[in-house]
Amino acid sequence: MKKTTKIAACGLALVLTLSSVITAKTKLDANGNSVSFWKELLLGKQKYVEYDDVDLQTNNVFQKKKERQSTMIYNPVTKKAGVSTYFETMFFNFVFSYADRQLIIKGVESYLDDFENKRLIHNKNKSTKMYGRGKCFAEYGTVKIMMNHESDTTFSVGYRFEKKTPYFVVSIRGAKDQAENQSTYAVKEFPTVTMYFTRAQAKDFAEKLGQDQLDVLQADYDEKIAGAQNRVIKEKDDYNEKNADVYEE
Repeated sequence: MKKTTKIAACGLALVLTLSSVITAKTKLDANGNSVSFWKELLLGKQKYVEYDDVDLQTNNVFQKKKERQSTMIYNPVTKKAGVSTYFETMFFNFVFSYADRQLIIKGVESYLDDFENKRLIHNKNKSTKMYGRGKCFAEYGTVKIMMNHESDTTFSVGYRFEKKTPYFVVSIRGAKDQAENQSTYAVKEFPTVTMYFTRAQAKDFAEKLGQDQLDVLQADYDEKIAGAQNRVIKEKDDYNEKNADVYEE
């Protein structure tokens, strides 16, 4: 093949590729809303429904606890739910399966009961994992809309005394970054993140992890997906009818 022919072929391929990208159909995000190719390319596709605010504390860069107004999140595809928060210099999404959410909820119930009946102990090594351990999926990054890093890790549920105050804690173990597409800012692993809750905050967090709220979100998402699928089917049928070959005697 001559050089000029190769250049022409490459140019045609490029035009066809760009054309297919520009005319590509939109996709749906976690909220059931359409997302264009360019928006997904620049901002990523929204994986989570943000359904409520929740208050908690995490450490800042000086290892001092700081109040964080965080957000409850739910992924209707994976059925995992959890919290989006900030720790030291990064944003984090921590999501849990149904079984692990139940572990946290029951942990809160045990903590409140132990608090009320004065059964709490001052041994940090034992108390921080007093109510069990589970699995967690973590996403993180320096910009909230571009969390390019992810890890499968574990967490423990318990409490920790800070001076005379026993906080309910969910401690997510640090883990190596498992993301396939690394950004220019590489993160080999993230540090252990501990979320602190007062009694009132822990109770509020457990209520917002409850399955009843998530079932409503799931039903809304399923309805939007079904509507989108029906529109695609109708568009296809309309196209076929419009372009059908008609033979009249």
